[in-house]
Amino acid sequence: MLDDYANRPGHRGHPSAPLGELTRIVTELDRLGFQTHTHATGDGGIRIALDAIEHAARTNGTRDRRHGIVHVECVQPDDLPRFAALGVTAAMQPRHCSPDLVRGTWMDNVGEQRWNRAWRFRSLAEPGAHLALSSDWQVGEMDPLVGMYSALTRAGLDGRSSWTASERLTLDAALRGYTAEGAWAWHAEDSLGVVRHGARADLVTWSSNLYDLEPDAAQLLG
Repeated sequence: MLDDYANRPGHRGHPSAPLGELTRIVTELDRLGFQTHTHATGDGGIRIALDAIEHAARTNGTRDRRHGIVHVECVQPDDLPRFAALGVTAAMQPRHCSPDLVRGTWMDNVGEQRWNRAWRFRSLAEPGAHLALSSDWQVGEMDPLVGMYSALTRAGLDGRSSWTASERLTLDAALRGYTAEGAWAWHAEDSLGVVRHGARADLVTWSSNLYDLEPDAAQLLG
């Protein structure tokens, strides 16, 4: 974390490698043509990852590499626009923000004053960041409809509680996240994740029109 845990003064956690090591590794992989996929959850870890990607692009002069940062659970506001500016994919899991999963340890560690930094789907998407949504199974259910419900409601599966409602996504945005945005992350936006002539017919059919269910998103779970 950039600042102390709310319930552990003097403790911020620490990166899993010495400071500067991730920058060195990402810069070299970027130079070799690799696209990296870095897990970062705390606002300090996310900033370290963004700094590494920015340094790699500046050093190597690379364009449109589409490095990814996975989870992106708690973002310092100044770092929100950097995802779009650097062309970084925010690979996020809507189910992770459900109160039944984060109530207690996560909420207590981060503290209520920073809850508004949690899983900022809309705040990342509005400046133009690419949100590639997924399940992180087995942490979250593999069914994308569960993830879409979570993205639309930010509520637990019982529907009784939700939080940080300003970060909810529309159904359109959630569908893009589970289809076109994931394809974009892997430079496959012309052949996957869209219904268009020439794209691969990689299609899913459901028993109901999801748009009919959007006003009462709990119906997605059925």
